[in-house]
Amino acid sequence: MARKWSISASDSREPPHAPRRKTDSVLNLLGRRIVTGEYAPGDQLPTEAELGKRLKVSRPSLREGLKVLSVKGLVESRTRRGTHVRQRRDWDLLDPDVLRWMATGKPDPELLISLLEVRAIIEPAAARMAAQRAAPAQIAAIEQAYHAMAASLPHDVEACCRHDLELHEAIIDATGNILLRRLAQAIRTTLLAFFRLSANARESYENSLKEHWAVAAAIRRHAPAEAERAMRLLLAGTARDTAPAFAAPVGHKRRRTRASQPEKSDPQAKQTREERNDPEKAAT
Repeated sequence: MARKWSISASDSREPPHAPRRKTDSVLNLLGRRIVTGEYAPGDQLPTEAELGKRLKVSRPSLREGLKVLSVKGLVESRTRRGTHVRQRRDWDLLDPDVLRWMATGKPDPELLISLLEVRAIIEPAAARMAAQRAAPAQIAAIEQAYHAMAASLPHDVEACCRHDLELHEAIIDATGNILLRRLAQAIRTTLLAFFRLSANARESYENSLKEHWAVAAAIRRHAPAEAERAMRLLLAGTARDTAPAFAAPVGHKRRRTRASQPEKSDPQAKQTREERNDPEKAAT
């Protein structure tokens, strides 16, 4: 049986705004509660009259918010059956709002593992393309982001996370691929949340700086194969650092991503490993 959902009075506390702001308030409130699981797939929302009263919004504003949620695949409204939350497989998981709402809740192992798998597919190839195509200004942007990461530690891990995101976005930009650029924009909020989840973040980022530099240095030298290998090693470290966030409840098996598999011995990767141990050598 579908659960009825009640909204507390505190949820409706907001100053008077223009109609559009009211719609945004409804959209964000309901969207967050749906994607974080407070209102589960199959559950029925209260009637429009009840929701409007509890949220203190007009019926037109409420309907507009529900319409947007419907476009994003989160809810479905049917005559005489009310509005129900759709199954997760129907959600538009590349929608920036949906990803932003998901990032406000508890870590979602399925989402995080899926993101890591997507990164393992895309980013090594993107590093290779960047090494082939990057212009001097784009290389400078990648290195600037790296140096900002390094300068943030050990005192400002949050800033380090932001600069880490800038580095990866700069690599995507250097590919020159317009679809990859759009994808990076869509997932940037989730990717930033992913970076913040690294276990023992301060130690993790200090240990991974050399791995980040190895990628940047290979792109600077226009060495595609080295850039791709360096990115694979970087992502393997990311999988290791975020492993605690992937822990599944008792009785459930945890998926093991390819990025989390141990790296096989690769004689050709020797130079890349040496660069991680000596960034200044890599810069030459």
